[in-house]
Amino acid sequence: MSKYELSLSPDYVADWKLEDAVRELFQNALDQETVQQNNQMFFDYDGKDVLRIGNKSSILEAKTLLLGTSTKRNDKSTIGKFGEGYKIAALVLARLGKKTIFYNYGAQEIWYPRLVNSRRYDSLILTFFVEKKHIWHFIPDNNLTIAVHGITPNEYERIVDSNLHLQGNVDVVHHTPYGRILGKEYSGKLFVDGLYVCNFDDFTYGYDILPEHLELGRDRKLIREFDLKWLTSRMWSTTGSAQITTMAKDGASDTEYVTNVYEYSARKEEIFENAFDEFVEEYGEDAVPVTSQMDLKDVPSSYKAVVVPSQYKQLITNSKRYKAPEKDVTKAVSYRLATWFEKIQDLCNDEAKEEFENLMNEIVDLEQKTVRVF
Repeated sequence: MSKYELSLSPDYVADWKLEDAVRELFQNALDQETVQQNNQMFFDYDGKDVLRIGNKSSILEAKTLLLGTSTKRNDKSTIGKFGEGYKIAALVLARLGKKTIFYNYGAQEIWYPRLVNSRRYDSLILTFFVEKKHIWHFIPDNNLTIAVHGITPNEYERIVDSNLHLQGNVDVVHHTPYGRILGKEYSGKLFVDGLYVCNFDDFTYGYDILPEHLELGRDRKLIREFDLKWLTSRMWSTTGSAQITTMAKDGASDTEYVTNVYEYSARKEEIFENAFDEFVEEYGEDAVPVTSQMDLKDVPSSYKAVVVPSQYKQLITNSKRYKAPEKDVTKAVSYRLATWFEKIQDLCNDEAKEEFENLMNEIVDLEQKTVRVF
């Protein structure tokens, strides 16, 4: 029996759970089928203890035990690219006390991953024991089966919750070129190609993103918040849904950058017009969207300023029918005149002061009669 020591300590990816480990095995099997369609994957649970996963024609070679070895590095349609997936999965399962056996039928081998004490490192490390040229009493119609023992029904339920492929009816709100927007029961959950990755609690909906559109870190959970918000905004922008207006009005993180990515949507004008119509209907034709109390000083007195989230304002002001308030020139002039008169009023007699006051009253009257027209 051969032995292969991997320089992985038991504490590597310490926050990974059972579902994360199974996800990696499922992802590897799914990726192999994506790369080679006749290499069908399978997944099975016996209902009480053993979970099995594998592929029809996959064969594991010893060199794949080298960290970083991957045949999928440049394939954007696959999730795994770092050459660590099944090794880390085996590590986590061993750490959790789950017995895992790799039936490498195509190579006539059985692989047993275990945590053993290494003399070289004076520490527990992941080690694969490989039994070569195994004599099979029964050979199934597939080259690779990975069996994970000790999976309870409750644990399997958690695995199903983290895997859309195992769920019967998935509530999909919209299909987009970047993936699926899921219903609110998946609120905040992020999946990639059907496999749960992480939670982003600020999101209103759930998302199942195609792997070519989201770069995942080695631990599958390091995703930049900006990248995620940008991508979900692109997803919504392609739908032309009136729901975008409601989400922008609520300041939803899902659509935070929707106006920045509108060039990707053929239905962008519909989005802008929906927002404009809703704003006018709710606040009136003399309303002006602003994003802060500081902006109020720039709104002419004849308008009604309404403080809204910046993304909602951008949708409204991108409408072809929106017209920015006309600058109140008369107000600016009256201010300048009043400031100037304070400097020279000591040089004026009472008659001049009275005449100036009358002129200022006329200007104020003009200011009050200025009307905003959409």
